[in-house]
Amino acid sequence: MNFSVAILYAREGHRPVSVARITDRELLVTVAERAVLEAEVAARELTKGDPILGALQYEEVTKLRRIFSRMLAEHSEAGMTAIVM
Repeated sequence: MNFSVAILYAREGHRPVSVARITDRELLVTVAERAVLEAEVAARELTKGDPILGALQYEEVTKLRRIFSRMLAEHSEAGMTAIVM
């Protein structure tokens, strides 16, 4: 199975259009790390206003970590999965 990072453009209320696809493995790891980081930031912000919503968002963080670590473990060089954890 091959993975790629897609760059999409979408105007408000319209379907996204694919602008580019990138298959660089290192970039995939970087994007995975950033997705986890942004989910963590969202969880912290939500927790300030509503601890229950924050807890739900932290579950999403856990889910992202699990998905990316499995995806990268199956299809990457040794050691790359530790980056996302």
